Amino acid sequence: MPPEPTLLMVTATGPDRPGITAAFTRVMLEHGVEVLDVEQASLADLLGLYFLLDLGAAGPAKDSVIKDLLYEASRLELRLDFKLCTQDQCHPPHTGHLFVLTFFGGTRALAQVSEILGQEGVNIERIGSSRQREQTALELIINLAGASSPAQVKKRLMQASRESGFDLALQNMAAFRKNKRLVFFDMDSTLVDMEIIDEMARRAGVGREVARITEKAMRGDFDFEQSLIQRVALLKGLKLAELEDIRQNLPLSPGVGELIATLKWLGYKLGVVTGGFDFFAEHLRQRLSLDFAFANRLEIRDGALTGKVLGQVIDAVGKAQLVNQTAREQGIMLDQVVVVGDGANDALMLGQAGLGIAYNAKRALDKVANVALGRTSLTNLFHLLGVTDDDVKEAHASR
Repeated sequence: MPPEPTLLMVTATGPDRPGITAAFTRVMLEHGVEVLDVEQASLADLLGLYFLLDLGAAGPAKDSVIKDLLYEASRLELRLDFKLCTQDQCHPPHTGHLFVLTFFGGTRALAQVSEILGQEGVNIERIGSSRQREQTALELIINLAGASSPAQVKKRLMQASRESGFDLALQNMAAFRKNKRLVFFDMDSTLVDMEIIDEMARRAGVGREVARITEKAMRGDFDFEQSLIQRVALLKGLKLAELEDIRQNLPLSPGVGELIATLKWLGYKLGVVTGGFDFFAEHLRQRLSLDFAFANRLEIRDGALTGKVLGQVIDAVGKAQLVNQTAREQGIMLDQVVVVGDGANDALMLGQAGLGIAYNAKRALDKVANVALGRTSLTNLFHLLGVTDDDVKEAHASR
């Protein structure tokens, strides 16, 4: 004989008002019914309320449970839909397969995202929205249990984000729920809106040569350490006065000032880790009151560059190790670490972080990052970190 249904899926819809959840749970308590899952959403003055109930303890009285729930729904002017099912037919979502998908872009983005999810067999458990800093973000809780390839889902979502120009984040629910405590930024084209070495090369008269090597290194087509040594060698003789002028005029990327100030006020630890140079990274650490700065050291003698890098070069492996080491020293789990970068040498540190953010990045980062942000503003991170407008205002007022 097939197993007897012991679960009841209940959905209530209609006008919202105080006391609805209390009325339903009172019935459940009276009949000894356990709630296995519950969700509620309100839009304007309309309510959508879902319960998954275990009727095992109610025994033969399960009909009375349904009858009393229907009575309460009628009294509250709600429509009640319900379905009896077995454990195999109806069960709470598999939390290990739940992900939080956040994106900006309105109806067009929602249409594209939902079409991809449908084609890949991904169920949308919940949809919500939030508005901060005059930006509306849509947040979907999705279940990848039915997807044949979660990696394919991510690849298609990232590709849609890149091609249509909307920001997108995909986070495992378990990691999403862990408060982030440490944020590391790459420097060039991330924290600052320029490639510093290209400007140095322009002033040294070797712009084309250096830019060609830089582009290959950022794409991952060229060993970073060797490319850095070659580029710095081309800069031999560049005067300290030129470096100082570049340093004093570094343009921050959109939203950096507000983002850093707010996160510091909220107690985050912040740092820059770069394959660039300490001459600029240390300046940014002081300018933005960052906690950490890790960068390569330029050799300067007699007021000019010698064309050499001092010490071990910080490459992709070095960046990841520094992030990992700093997190350990601060007693912070990697799930609570955020890393923002744009190039191939950021891939390892993005891949190990709880939240790896590809900012205006090369396509190579799509495989390891779980967030793709364009150049509109880094303050879109506020949505992903749960920072509210009131947080931003209080941080600004405290300055």
